[in-house]
Amino acid sequence: GHSRACSSNLNCSVMMWRMSSTACCSKMMAFITWTLLMASGADAFSSANRRLSRRSQRQSGNEAPLVNFGCGISLNDAESDSAETTASTESRRKFMSSMASIGLASVSLAPWQAGAEGGDNTSTTALPEAEVQVVATGDVKKLFTEGRALEAQGNILAAQRLYIKVTKIAPRFIYGWSNLGNTLVAQGQLGDADGSYGKAISLCEENLRQAEGSFGTKRCDDLYLILLNRGSVRMNNDMPKEALLDLQRSNTIRGRPDSVILQNLARAQELNGAFKQSDTSYTTAISMTANEVNPYWLRSSMVKYQLGDLNGAMDLIKRVENRFPEAPEVRAAYAVLLWGKGEEDAARKKFLEIPDRPRARYVEENYLSKTIAWPPKMKEELGYLTKAVGDSN
Repeated sequence: GHSRACSSNLNCSVMMWRMSSTACCSKMMAFITWTLLMASGADAFSSANRRLSRRSQRQSGNEAPLVNFGCGISLNDAESDSAETTASTESRRKFMSSMASIGLASVSLAPWQAGAEGGDNTSTTALPEAEVQVVATGDVKKLFTEGRALEAQGNILAAQRLYIKVTKIAPRFIYGWSNLGNTLVAQGQLGDADGSYGKAISLCEENLRQAEGSFGTKRCDDLYLILLNRGSVRMNNDMPKEALLDLQRSNTIRGRPDSVILQNLARAQELNGAFKQSDTSYTTAISMTANEVNPYWLRSSMVKYQLGDLNGAMDLIKRVENRFPEAPEVRAAYAVLLWGKGEEDAARKKFLEIPDRPRARYVEENYLSKTIAWPPKMKEELGYLTKAVGDSN
C-alpha cells in the first residue's frame, strides 16, 4: 500500500503529516511549523512560502515519506522579537528530526558525498546494473533501514552517509536516491536535491516501462509524488516555469483532486502569472480543506484581489487574520485590502500594528518580489499605503 495525500502548511511552513499504516490508512500525526533557511540565511517564515507537507508511503516494507514545499504565509520576519520566532526555530528542529524521503540524483561524487568516503569499512561494491529496484533487499535494506532510523533521530548527516552508500551499492534503487535527496533538502541544498529527484523520476519512469506488459514486476507507483517533490523544490529555487511543468504532470498522473498538489500547483501558476488558473486551483484546494483555515488561503486571497474579486479576497483574509492575527504578512495583506476597499484609516491602523523592524521590509523590492513574491496589484497598493504611513517617499 502507499500513503494518501495529506496537506498543509504554515508558510514555508506548517507541515501536516499523514503516516500510512500497513492497511493503507492514513492519519494525521501533527502540525509542525518549520522554517526553510533562505539563501540570505534568514531563519524565518519567508513567505516565498515554502510549505512543507510530509506524507509517507509504504512499499513492501520500505517507507518513503515525501517532503514538499509550497504555499503559506510568513508568520514572522527574521527581525521579529515575537514568540513565533522562538517557536519557529524549535519547530524547525522538530522537522529536521522527523524528516524522511524520496529522491536524489547526481551520479558523480559531489562535495557532500566526499564525507562518506572514510571511517566506515562497509562494502560499497556496486551490483551489476539490471532492473530498477523498487524494493531494497539484503545489505541495502539494512543500510537503508539504519539511515531512516538516524533521520528519525535528527541525525541528518549520518543518515546521508548511509544513503550515499546505498546509492553506490544499489544505484538503481529508487528510494535510496530519494531519501538521500531529502537529506539534501533538509540542509537547504536545493540544487542537489533537484538532481536527486530527477534521478528518482528517471528510475521510476524506466521501471514503469519495464513493468508494462510484464507480469509480476514490482511497479513504482510514486511518480506523481516525486514530481510533486521536485516541483516544490524548483518553486523555491527560482525555477517557476520548470516547477509548473512538474506540478502539472503530477496533477495529471494523480488523476483526481489532491489538495497538496493543488496548493503547490496554484502557487506555481501564480508565480508564472497565470492568475485565473491559480484561482481555480486554490479554490478547489480550499474546498477540500474548508474546515481548517490554512496559511495558503492568504495566497488565494491575494490572487482574488489581483483578479478584481475584492469581496472574495476579503472573505478569505478575514478568516486567515482570525486564525493568525499576529503574523506580519497577514497584517500587511489585510491592510492592503482595506486600502483597496477605501477604508484608508483602518488600513493605516492595521499596517502600523506590525512592529517597526519587520514592517520596514515591506518597502524592500527584493523582499516583495522574491521573498514573499506578492502579485503586482498587491505590491502597487502597498506602495500607496507605505507612503501614507511615512515608511516610504
